[in-house]
Amino acid sequence: MNAPLPDSSAELLRTTAARWTVRRDRGLSAAEAIEYELWLAADPRHAVAMQRSTAAWSLLDRLPESAAIPVVAAVTRRRSFWRRALTVSSTAVAAAMALGLFVWSRQSSVVPPSPVVSFVALNSPRTVTLTDGSLVQLNTGSEVVEEFTVAERHVLLARGEAHFSVTKNPARPFIVRAGALQVRAVGTAFNINLQSSAVDVIVTEGRVQVTPAASSVSSSSVPALTAGERAVLRGELGPASDLTHALVRSRLDAAEIAGVLAWRAPLLRLGGATLAELAIEFERGTGKHLVFADPSLAELRFGGRFRADDLDGFTQVLATTLDLDVERTADGTIVLRKKDSISR
Repeated sequence: MNAPLPDSSAELLRTTAARWTVRRDRGLSAAEAIEYELWLAADPRHAVAMQRSTAAWSLLDRLPESAAIPVVAAVTRRRSFWRRALTVSSTAVAAAMALGLFVWSRQSSVVPPSPVVSFVALNSPRTVTLTDGSLVQLNTGSEVVEEFTVAERHVLLARGEAHFSVTKNPARPFIVRAGALQVRAVGTAFNINLQSSAVDVIVTEGRVQVTPAASSVSSSSVPALTAGERAVLRGELGPASDLTHALVRSRLDAAEIAGVLAWRAPLLRLGGATLAELAIEFERGTGKHLVFADPSLAELRFGGRFRADDLDGFTQVLATTLDLDVERTADGTIVLRKKDSISR
């Protein structure tokens, strides 16, 4: 359990969260997005601070101009008091956010939305951290939009494919909308591939409930998907459709899931490294040990890219290309040797 923050540290955390809220609202650059994700992952308290900050920020749109202008003006006059925490412009924002929290406490029946934030993977897969700490791995060309509210965590998969590892919070469900489907989870992991004519859902951990995005479509009898299950919806759902009959469900084994989600595995950039150097990298990624019966093999150099979790595939390529024998010992060690060395 994290220890309570000293007053000065708590104030700094609130200030930092307020600044990130403002920057996210106007849009993060690529460098800022990386910086934000690193800051968010550094401490679980950062995600909590962001939730509070974004909730307060969302209330500013509701404040009447007659109330907001005096607050900003009063704060600007008291620059010296606030200089320890924020710049003058950020101070005005923080003060208005504080007023928003006060108004919220007086109007608790209103549920404020969080700012809408979009994440895009342009030229390669990308991992992003949502405000609640949930991780989203985006395939190339994919986009998700965070649309959190105080009551629920809504995410839109606008295009492409994404794998979600959801932070558990039973009181605040996590709901992803993709095309004609909604996928609802509390704390689990699942993959959604939104195609032009289909929506493909695979559960990799826990269980999720699949429902129609349109309330007019029946889904009362659709059982939950559990780990290892896949559900595919092809085409659209009309008002008279029944999701139970429209979904095609199947069960996948671990190898099939790994194949479908191979895009998530990091690529090892060989870059002219020696086979000995690559053996160390593969061991880090797989836990498997690679040894060379012929020392000259260790000095061979390779270029290109290869999946960092597929040592078996890499050694098979080596065996075919270099005419090697591959031996697997009882403890899982992989031994490579030249075929002509066996007869020596």
